[in-house]
Amino acid sequence: MATESVLQTLQAMEFTRDLEPRHLEKLASMATEVSFAEGETIFREGDMGDVVYLIQEGRVAVEIHVPGRGRVTVLTVGPGQLLGWSSIFPPRRKTASGRAVTPVRAIAINATQLREACQADHDLGYAILWRVAEVIADRLKATRMQLLDVFAPGGEG
Repeated sequence: MATESVLQTLQAMEFTRDLEPRHLEKLASMATEVSFAEGETIFREGDMGDVVYLIQEGRVAVEIHVPGRGRVTVLTVGPGQLLGWSSIFPPRRKTASGRAVTPVRAIAINATQLREACQADHDLGYAILWRVAEVIADRLKATRMQLLDVFAPGGEG
């Protein structure tokens, strides 16, 4: 996918649409389009991460390994959402696995380049990290609700 096409996609995505044009252009310069087949593992829990993804189409199960239970889906990420945010932060180890539930098209952004760009341009860094913080906060809320459902009287646990 040409940089211009990636730029147009980023302009339309919820995560990036309100970024300044120069910041969108910077992101587009470090991004490529990727696709994954249904059932394909995108990354594994514990792996070193070097890519973050913005999902264009499809759904990705975010899974963790639970001893005695195997892989457990903790949430599903879909169009417009960020996947693999842990690659941005040292030590860059994936905190979960990502598996395509349906065919997936995504924008893959090199996390090292993104981190360096955020450090070099504090306005970009502020904008990106604010958005990532919102993603983390939303996922924490979803996890909390899931735990309440599991451990509440009459829940699964």
